[in-house]
Amino acid sequence: MKFISWALLGLVMAANTVQALTLSEAAARMSKQLKAGCIVTGERLSDDVKYAISGTAPEARGMPPEKLVFEIGSITKVFTGLLLAQAVVEKKVTLETTISSLLEGQVKFMDPRVAAITLKQLATHTSGLPRMPDNMGADTTEEDPFANYDEKLLLSFLAAAKLEDTGPFSCSYSNLGMGLLGYLLGGVYQMTWEKAVVEKICQPLGLNDTAVNPDASLPVAKPHAGDSKELKPWHFAALAGCGALRSTAADLMKLGDAILHPDKTPLRESFALALTPQTDAAAHGGQVGLGVFLGKFDGDATLHHDGGTGGYCSGLQVIPAKGIVRVVLINNTGLSGSKVILATSTAKPVDPASQKEISLSADVLKLYPGVYELDRDSRFTVLLREGRLYVNLTGQPFLRAFAKTPDRFFYKAVAAEIAFNRREGLVQSLTLFQNGNEITAKRSSATPPEYKLRPDKELQPYVGDYALMGSKPLTVTLTANTLFAQVEGQPAVPVFETAPDRFEYDVVKAVLLFTRDDKQQINGLTLLQNGLTLPAPRIKSPPSAPLK
Repeated sequence: MKFISWALLGLVMAANTVQALTLSEAAARMSKQLKAGCIVTGERLSDDVKYAISGTAPEARGMPPEKLVFEIGSITKVFTGLLLAQAVVEKKVTLETTISSLLEGQVKFMDPRVAAITLKQLATHTSGLPRMPDNMGADTTEEDPFANYDEKLLLSFLAAAKLEDTGPFSCSYSNLGMGLLGYLLGGVYQMTWEKAVVEKICQPLGLNDTAVNPDASLPVAKPHAGDSKELKPWHFAALAGCGALRSTAADLMKLGDAILHPDKTPLRESFALALTPQTDAAAHGGQVGLGVFLGKFDGDATLHHDGGTGGYCSGLQVIPAKGIVRVVLINNTGLSGSKVILATSTAKPVDPASQKEISLSADVLKLYPGVYELDRDSRFTVLLREGRLYVNLTGQPFLRAFAKTPDRFFYKAVAAEIAFNRREGLVQSLTLFQNGNEITAKRSSATPPEYKLRPDKELQPYVGDYALMGSKPLTVTLTANTLFAQVEGQPAVPVFETAPDRFEYDVVKAVLLFTRDDKQQINGLTLLQNGLTLPAPRIKSPPSAPLK
């Protein structure tokens, strides 16, 4: 069972801090959530740069925290985007160069629309390619999913791939697309992608500790996934351009400084191109350049990217108007870099308790339910249950929304609001207002799912540990009237009830069917995914309530 996801939405429906914190203060507070590992932060506030470490890192061996090496996951994509920009500056390619022109004689494309994908589309996630290839092979493991995906498999995928339409598509995050871009750029420079990135990007910027395998004398933070169990590092083959780099807080601070002041670097032209908005990227806070997302934080323009691999999470944020650079490196997947950065927000949200709720008629309320899409993988779902409106973002619980004016609602659980936007009297989109930012999702024609929303006490019987056959243990927990399922080593994701004892995921197409014994106690579950049926007996069987 694979829920491999190390590209986090730049959008979190989470409570704001009561008081803004420095990055190191936020990390110190949040590191208490980690059962293993540490958080290293670097924060530039104008001319002042501070590094700090929270948590446990015996492997640091007394080395300054900014020299501790971490896998930076998808922040690698910023480097790959810069490499494309540099190749354009050197006139080796253009943004409109097609993949077929760079693979001439190597691939016979079944679909000419795949052949026509451009380098710009790969760098902006608008190629239409899926997040991950579907031919990763039988030897793929969750512990190291990219290690065996080689050139042969990549070219084979491209030969057989089909698109539903002609690109460019709307921005939809693709590790495959950015990995392919890195592979192609290596060919353009007639060297490996890593060598090209190091020679063309890292060395000119003075990033001497950024590479697939940095200086062996530097300590490496050991990876963890939530608990204290130590994991294995990840390795990449053909798709290295999407996430293979390792780096330090000191080097990522240098990268952030270069983004702040590109004219002071030897790559000024490349930065100018890479940091120029190319298309909308609603799910990531606004727009996307070449490998970097552009959005807002506390109302100020930002450049940012998150990262994550099997045992690491990271975050990079640059706010040019304020001279701010924030770097977060974590060797535990139990906490995202963006969540630590979010705690530094100075936005003063309206206290939900001070909001005044109004009543809307049933005829008005029935206009809002629907599916509002940010991109192919993320959406807001709005449900109406017993005269109450509930909203969720993919991968998060449903929260009740309360009307403050017609078409404008607020949450009591978090400091955020949503507005339903009309055109010619019909609701066409939804806008989330949070942390001084606005994110708009367009209404789709999809019918909202028939989820049953129940209180905690009715969901409690499902909570427990299950031994998933042929895989790792699966743990079911309960938060905010929502069940979360977590396979060991992967993030916890919500599941929603569609029928008695049947719960569906909204992040992937998968189902959990809970089973009961003759006393109506839950004694196991069955996972249905990708045509597979995987039983999982309950490891412990506390008394469970009769089926309602």
